[in-house]
Amino acid sequence: MTAIRQLTTMLTLVIAALIVTTASVASPASAATASTSRANSALHSVVPSAWRNAIPSARATRLISGKSSTSAYRKGIWVSRYHAAKPMPLLRNTMAHEFGHHIAFFYGSQVIYGAAPTGFPQGVTSIETWADCVGSALSGVSKHGTNVKKHCSRTGLRWTKAWLKKGPAAHPRTDARIHW
Repeated sequence: MTAIRQLTTMLTLVIAALIVTTASVASPASAATASTSRANSALHSVVPSAWRNAIPSARATRLISGKSSTSAYRKGIWVSRYHAAKPMPLLRNTMAHEFGHHIAFFYGSQVIYGAAPTGFPQGVTSIETWADCVGSALSGVSKHGTNVKKHCSRTGLRWTKAWLKKGPAAHPRTDARIHW
């Protein structure tokens, strides 16, 4: 009788473990949902098509480990698994933020790598602040990354919204002047 109870207890534990494993695979933060296609879907839903068409290389090209997403000139957006698994409003903000870096690569002042466009009220060398303003302007979510030392001000947000609303055709491309 004791052996049967032990066997029953073991089977119950195995079944419970299988249920927990199966449930965790389907969770929103699973590796299945943390993907470049989900990130690109977020990008398409938050960045206006005129801007996406002007900078076609600005899309999620790689999923990386860690908690920081990153962008590089002509190399796309490398999305962290951490960001890619976040709820869609936060992922949209991250993708808009990273797209802001690409706007700077192609339309920025080119004073330094990723410098904001000329006239940005918080300073053209405030790279992360510019991207923070773009993220907020396009997504409507004010979510600051840990590396943003100076958050987007009300003035910076107002200026960024007005600048973006004009569209890419209203601004000169500056990437030919890149010297960094």
